[in-house]
Amino acid sequence: MTFLKKLNSLLSSSIRAGREAYWLYVRCARCGEKLCTRVNLYNDLSIDYGEKEDQNTYVCRKTLVGDQHCFQRIEIKLTFDANRKLIDKEIVGGEFISAEKYNAS
Repeated sequence: MTFLKKLNSLLSSSIRAGREAYWLYVRCARCGEKLCTRVNLYNDLSIDYGEKEDQNTYVCRKTLVGDQHCFQRIEIKLTFDANRKLIDKEIVGGEFISAEKYNAS
């Protein structure tokens, strides 16, 4: 019975609940539309191998397109360290905003 409990705990989604998502809030540079997207830290990242094992990073690229105004593409590149903590972010076609600015309308 303990084997099944261990297996269930490994497969359970509650293990990483809250730690598996990184939320992004952006504003379109052309029309000002606010967009929100979610990055799954365990499925959306691609490993970028460094010269040494401790230099490995993860990269995520996203393209966002609004649906209300101008349909401009917003290109986002995120870089995470080996522990999946954000270390760099770049954006073309928009700007990053806080969750508070996104929710205020």
